[in-house]
Amino acid sequence: MDVQLAEFDGLGSGELVKLILQADSARRQLDGYLTALLGRFGDLEGQDAVEELCRQFGLGRHRARQQAKTSNALKALPDTLEAAKQGWISIDHARVMGESHLRAPLSKDEELELVVVAISEDLDEFKKTVARREDQRRTDEGLTRHERQRERRSAKVFDGDNEMVVLYAELDRIAGERVKTALHDLSDRLFREDARAESDRTHDQRNADALVALITQRPARADSTGGESETMPDVGTPESDSANDVSSGSGCDIAPQATTLIISVDYDTLSGQLKNAGLIDGTPIDVDDLRHIACDAGIVPAIFAADGQPLYMGRKQRAATAAQKLALIARDKQCVGCGMRASACDAHHIVWWDDNGPTDITNLVLLCPQCHKKVHKHGYAVIRGPVGEHRLKPPKRRSDGVLPRGPTRSLAA
Repeated sequence: MDVQLAEFDGLGSGELVKLILQADSARRQLDGYLTALLGRFGDLEGQDAVEELCRQFGLGRHRARQQAKTSNALKALPDTLEAAKQGWISIDHARVMGESHLRAPLSKDEELELVVVAISEDLDEFKKTVARREDQRRTDEGLTRHERQRERRSAKVFDGDNEMVVLYAELDRIAGERVKTALHDLSDRLFREDARAESDRTHDQRNADALVALITQRPARADSTGGESETMPDVGTPESDSANDVSSGSGCDIAPQATTLIISVDYDTLSGQLKNAGLIDGTPIDVDDLRHIACDAGIVPAIFAADGQPLYMGRKQRAATAAQKLALIARDKQCVGCGMRASACDAHHIVWWDDNGPTDITNLVLLCPQCHKKVHKHGYAVIRGPVGEHRLKPPKRRSDGVLPRGPTRSLAA
């Protein structure tokens, strides 16, 4: 598809606005057309293949998965997809409708009504409209509005596009107000502390430090009178550069959670020094950061494949040992099927234990519960790539396009 783009040097504001509106309309149409193509591709090859194809666009894993889900959801809403292909509504408006339809199916008339509304409302306003309509559709389920909101709750933590970590959550009103109250309370206390210390920390930075403290640190300790201590925690204050630092003085009301981090460090035998410290995903860590981690986190020393580390158990033991699990995390870093974080994964026998597969590091890979089920229930196979990496291979489809079911065995195989 060859798109002709008009030159715009020397154009006035009015002419530029006209071109911008035309470009936006074309973008909407292409987004809708791409979504329709991905939906059809998913019919032929499955959703995993759609997500992998989206990764070829240069998208991160999170956005690729989101685009794959959207293409699948909108197959059930042909009028919505057509409106997106015509450029009448954005693909984001369509995505909101698709997600709502999965939770509470839309009738044909309800879908068309929402398409008309989507044309005139911006995305934020439209999300509220869709939520209200969804509540109306579900009034006959015997659930209160709060219970219906609770069903829609979600939280995601993923790596952003700028090497930062992104947290995203949607909570029901009650849970959300509790979180807002706790966050605002600690942020306000940080503000007063910043005012006394003449800190230049911004409002957003205070909120970020407060959120990290609330998630990763223990609740307040009660004082001798039974109330909570009012002493200010050192959460990223000028005397403490890290959001996890806590004063060692008495009365501190927030203390570090017990945390275990796996750090990869090279040992230079010539200098006798540790070098190239980094997180398990390869993110480098400065020496000062490593010292701080050593204060607040449990250190798990492991020399993989060295004497005393039982990485090769053969048929003596079915379950992977702690040392083997650490070695798998260092090698695979994530689920070899979908990229789920390593801490949520299990050790899977490539040659199944029931088929006399040994519990050796060379016969183990990391799989999340969902991908583990694909292997044991739906015929997926773990294969080794050309440079030694592992990945999941779906089974061949039958002539009717349906994936065959694999042999049903215990996930411990």
